[in-house]
Amino acid sequence: MAASTDFSLLNNDIVIKNGDFATGPSDMQHIEDTINAFPGWWKEYPADGVGILQYINSSGQEQAITRSVAINLRADGYRVTGPSISVNNKGTLTIIPNATKI
Repeated sequence: MAASTDFSLLNNDIVIKNGDFATGPSDMQHIEDTINAFPGWWKEYPADGVGILQYINSSGQEQAITRSVAINLRADGYRVTGPSISVNNKGTLTIIPNATKI
């Protein structure tokens, strides 16, 4: 299957290159959008979204985040094999979705 493309984003802003909208692979962008979105943000898919911001300043939620990431990405047609969620001693959350488009 050919990789999907979409408008490129950098820090949630569209990228302009040579005076035009830049495009690039969309799978990782789609995964990031799904993790950031809260359920209800997408009118056509109201259950889609992890809502990662709801987990700020909450400890011990790695298992809940892992489950939500896996469920949402599988619903979007990704093969998810053991997503990895970790928090370092500074509180930085790292999510490795281990997801590939089916």
